[in-house]
Amino acid sequence: MKQKIKTHIISGFLGAGKTTFINKLLITKPANETWAVLVNESGTSHYAKQQLANNGVIVKELYGGCLCCSAGMPFRVALNKVIKECQPQRLFIEPAGAGHLANIKTLLQGEFYHPVLTLENTLCLLANWQLNEMIYTDNESYLALIQESDKLCFYEQEAEKMTKKMAFEYSKPFHKLLYAIDDL
Repeated sequence: MKQKIKTHIISGFLGAGKTTFINKLLITKPANETWAVLVNESGTSHYAKQQLANNGVIVKELYGGCLCCSAGMPFRVALNKVIKECQPQRLFIEPAGAGHLANIKTLLQGEFYHPVLTLENTLCLLANWQLNEMIYTDNESYLALIQESDKLCFYEQEAEKMTKKMAFEYSKPFHKLLYAIDDL
């Protein structure tokens, strides 16, 4: 049997650093592997798709709505296409900032994808500037990302205190990102 695709969901609100984090992880890709990224929005950071493709990384962008709402058909079509055409060893999914992780996780762990994918820890990146703004900390979608993720991550030293507080409140492990595959 072919090895399952290691699948990582990297979540966080717009501006939390998801694309930057994934871009730094892509640098660590072994030369003999193919990796893929499914991204649902375009923030201030972008993927250098052609350069990445030359290095064995396929980037598929989905626009026009939340890929995770009811695990929408455009998401499933794009995911199926990536699996079939790219046959990656590792897959990163970057949902929209207010992405509904429960829907994505349910789909990826369902009977159709279970034989093909291994869902690894779901990360939620927390930015200090968001952790200190009530517009985020009182936002149901933001709190749902924290609740539905497996691991809370911070990359700014200033965010450590608030991340620890959120981790304690939601009984989640927390981790400082070092931009390495071990962060996953």
